[in-house]
Amino acid sequence: MCMKRGKGRVFRTSRCFLTRNKSAWFHIITGLVLLASLYMASAVCAFEIPTGKKNLSVHWDNTIKYSTAYRLEDQSDTLISDINQDDGDRNFDKGFISNRVDLLSELDIVLKQGLLDKTGLRITGAAWYDTVYNTENNNDSAATANHLSRSHDEFTDDTQDLHGRDCELLDAFLFTSQGVGDGSRVQVRVGRFAQYWGETLFYGANGIAGGMAPVDVVKALSVPGSQFKEIIRPTGQASLDYTVNANLSFGAYYQFEWEESRLPGVGSYYSSQDLFVEGGEQFFLAPGFGLARGDDFEASDQGQFGVRMNFHVPSVTTTFGLYVIRYHDKAPSAYLLPGDGEYCLAFHENIWAYGISASKTFGAINLATEVSFRDNAPLANPGVVILSGETADNDDNAKYPVGQTFHANLSAIWSMPRTPLFQEATLNAEIAYNNVVHIDDNPEALSPNSERDALGFRLLLTPTYRQVFISNLDVNVPIGLGYTMGRSGAVGAAFGNDKGGDCSIGLNFTYQQVWKAGILYTHYFGSAGTALTSAGDLSFAQSLADRDTISFNFQRTF
Repeated sequence: MCMKRGKGRVFRTSRCFLTRNKSAWFHIITGLVLLASLYMASAVCAFEIPTGKKNLSVHWDNTIKYSTAYRLEDQSDTLISDINQDDGDRNFDKGFISNRVDLLSELDIVLKQGLLDKTGLRITGAAWYDTVYNTENNNDSAATANHLSRSHDEFTDDTQDLHGRDCELLDAFLFTSQGVGDGSRVQVRVGRFAQYWGETLFYGANGIAGGMAPVDVVKALSVPGSQFKEIIRPTGQASLDYTVNANLSFGAYYQFEWEESRLPGVGSYYSSQDLFVEGGEQFFLAPGFGLARGDDFEASDQGQFGVRMNFHVPSVTTTFGLYVIRYHDKAPSAYLLPGDGEYCLAFHENIWAYGISASKTFGAINLATEVSFRDNAPLANPGVVILSGETADNDDNAKYPVGQTFHANLSAIWSMPRTPLFQEATLNAEIAYNNVVHIDDNPEALSPNSERDALGFRLLLTPTYRQVFISNLDVNVPIGLGYTMGRSGAVGAAFGNDKGGDCSIGLNFTYQQVWKAGILYTHYFGSAGTALTSAGDLSFAQSLADRDTISFNFQRTF
C-alpha cells in the first residue's frame, strides 16, 4: 500500500445553485451584466493614497476584466473514446465555454530612504466568477463521468472553485533595497512572491526556471504564446540579491512553501484526463467499477533552495549566469492501488538542477541560451500500479522512473525594422531541446512510447500600430506558432505532443494605457489522440485537436 501523506479528500454533495440555460442568449445577457459591473466598478478608483509624508507612497490599483470564449468545433469521437479522458471534452458542446469576470487588486506601500534606498510592502489578490462553471454542463454520458460527488452533468466542487468562483491571495511580501558601498546593493524579499532565473522565454519548464515556481497551466493553454514569466505563480520564500557592481551579482533563495502547478480542473475545458489534482475523484478500471481518489503524496514545504552568480564580461559584451537549485516537482505522477480500491498522485521530492546561461545583444537582436542538467528527476510515465503489500512514496521509495536529464534553450528577442506592413514589431522566438541521459531507478516504469529526446520551438510576432483611428489608441496583432517533435521522457507529454502544436492570431487594443480589449483565435493541430493510448501508455498525440476557440476580453484599470 501507499505510505500516504497529505490532505484528505472530502466530497461535498451540494447542488449547483443555478440551472443551466444552454442557449447563447443566456451567456450574452450575463456577459452584458458583467460588462455593466465594469462601469459600476469605476467608483473603486485606483489612486495614490495621501500620507502627508514625501518619502512614503501608497498606491492601490484595481483591474476589472470581462472575458468570454467560444468553442468552434464539435467533439471528436476519437477524443471522447476513453472513459478516463473524456469529461473535459463531453462537458462542452460547440458554443460558449467561458463567461467570466476577474478582479485583480494591487497594493504597494513604499518608504523611500534616500535617492535609491527603499523599503516596502506589496500585496495582490484576485477574485473571479464564471457563469459557465456555475451551471450544469453538456455531458450526456452518465456512465463515463468520473464524478463521485456530483451528477454527471455538473462540475465537481474543486473544479467549480478553480474555474468558476473563488478568490486568492497572490503576492504578499516585504522588501528592502539598500546600498552597502560604492556601487554595491542588497535587495531582500520575504513572503509570497514569484521569481525565476535563467534565459528562457516560453519553455521555462525546460530550464532552471522550471524548478523555481509553480505555473498556471490553465493560462498557458488558454493563451498560447504566453511567456513563462506571465504564467508563474507566487509561493512562500525569502530571497537575497547582492549586486557587487555593474558586472557582478549574486543571489540566493529559500522556499518555505511548496505548491503544485495549477493544472486544468478535471472536467474543465482544457482538461484531457479525468484524475488529476483539482476535481479528480475516480479512475475507472472498467465501466461502473473504479478506484476512488486517495490521499496524495504532496511534497514537503522544506528543502527547496537555490544560489546563482551572474557576471558580465565587457571584452565579449556578454552576460553569463551560473545556477544551482534543489526543488520538488510541481507536476504529479499517478499511483494505482487496486488492492485498496483507490488511486493517488505523487509529487517527487529532492531534485537537483545545475545550469549555465549566456546573453548577448547584437544591434536590435538579443540572443540568449541556457543549458541545464537535472539529477533525481521523475521521467515520463503513464502511472504505476502498486500491488497489495507493496509500499511507495514520492522520495527514496518512488516507483515511477527517476533519472538524469539534459536541457537546452536558445531564445531571441528582435525589435524588427520598419516594413511596408508595420512601423514597429517585436519577434520573440525560442528553441528548446531535452534528453534522457540516464535512468537511475524503475526503468520498467518508463513510458514505452517515449523516446530519448525531443525538440520544440515557439515564436510570437507582434506588430504594433500607434495612434490608430483616434489619439491614444494603440493596436497590436500577436501571431503565434508552437511546434514539437519527438517524445522525450525527460519532460514527457508536458513538453508538447509529437509533430503537433498550436497557432493563434489576435487583435489587442489599448486606449490611454488603462482601457484594454482583445480578441484571439487559437487552432490546435497534430494527430488527434487521447493523452493515454488504449493500452494505457502515453500517446504524445494532440488531445486538444477538437478544441479550437475564439476568445474576447475587455478590461479597465482604475
